Amino acid sequence: MVLRTLVLILAVFVSAAGSALAQIQLPDVTGPTIQRIPVFVPDLSSVGSPDVKGQEFVEVLRNDLLNAALFEVTSGSAVSGDPANINFQSVYDAGADYMIAGQYQSVGGKIKFAVQLFNVREQRPILGRSYEATTGKVREAAHRFADQVMKQITGNDGFFTSRIAFVMGGTRDRNLFMMDYDGANIKQLTRHSSLVMSPHCSPDGSKVVFNSDKVWDQDLYVITLGSSISETRLTKAFKLEQSAEWSPSGQQLAFSANGDIYVSGPSGTGAVNITRSNAIDVSPTWSPDGGRIAFVSDRGGNPGIYIMNSNGSGVRRISGGGYATDPSWSTDPRVNKIAFVKLEGGGANIYTVNPDGSDEKRLTAGGRNENPAWSPDGHYIAFSSTRSAAKDMYIMYMNGENQRRLSQGGGKSFPTWCK
Repeated sequence: MVLRTLVLILAVFVSAAGSALAQIQLPDVTGPTIQRIPVFVPDLSSVGSPDVKGQEFVEVLRNDLLNAALFEVTSGSAVSGDPANINFQSVYDAGADYMIAGQYQSVGGKIKFAVQLFNVREQRPILGRSYEATTGKVREAAHRFADQVMKQITGNDGFFTSRIAFVMGGTRDRNLFMMDYDGANIKQLTRHSSLVMSPHCSPDGSKVVFNSDKVWDQDLYVITLGSSISETRLTKAFKLEQSAEWSPSGQQLAFSANGDIYVSGPSGTGAVNITRSNAIDVSPTWSPDGGRIAFVSDRGGNPGIYIMNSNGSGVRRISGGGYATDPSWSTDPRVNKIAFVKLEGGGANIYTVNPDGSDEKRLTAGGRNENPAWSPDGHYIAFSSTRSAAKDMYIMYMNGENQRRLSQGGGKSFPTWCK
């Protein structure tokens, strides 16, 4: 009965506040640090017997907000979901601007959740959602609410329901896998028992293109995701086709073959060589509008990051000195940064640079940090790192802050972020 009452409360205020504007704007990341938003996230109250899945929901929610880099998350004992009984003054005195409170109840093998986001200063709810989930879908429900919280507070879409495809395995036996963005629910996608490399998700998240030497040399393959997974080989010529990336429209692929950059249709047909140089040109990545391509070339001596129009004209170098590789262009035109890797001594670090070559910045330190991949919203970077000995997946904000480990066990590389 208590949970039903709270759900009714949610229905009333959500209908009234569902169109509320974001409370703040995205923090300025040009300064040395992000000014994080304090959010109090206590345990959820249980209606009836406690259930570990109720705790899982709130732990996933806290972890999402911590991964976002924009929030300072504190926790504590359960708080009543009834707004009339919340001591907002004590929460405000503790330094929180926002608070999430709610309840859950286990019923017939499912768990019902009713959760609210409160503006502490104004002592009112500004977001509310109810969910009914099987035990295997509790994490998804928490991710969905975290997306809503992110949107309500910052005005930006959350990335918490996204996934990451990656390569895992040894020197000669690597396959493609998929996981939730936070490292949970790992699923194997291929069984090539070969050298699988460089996956890239299509803009709509329905396909992953990658290269593999399953049949002698490196060719391009595409996997279509869904209730069943289908795989298609795109190229068959002996040209070492590698590092394919979908265009923002999903209607073209850019890839390297025998040291040149090609652009083709989504099925690999009609490929056109757009570089035709004596240099080795590899690893193309599209600009958010599809009008330009950044890539790696050794035409200036050591490999560096270059940029050109999507027809191959207007080539110019944008990275500074040193050995630079592995570019990835943010999907958000407002961010408009290219992440790349620079080899330094025995290590490797991730940098960002503007498309005009200005404002080159190092984001990582320690170990080998490689394979940068932007989130669907273009504000976060997933990458592989050996900073803890084993090579695993990490996440950081676009200015390099909040570097957090996503996976355990090692042997993981080449992340690509999928919707």
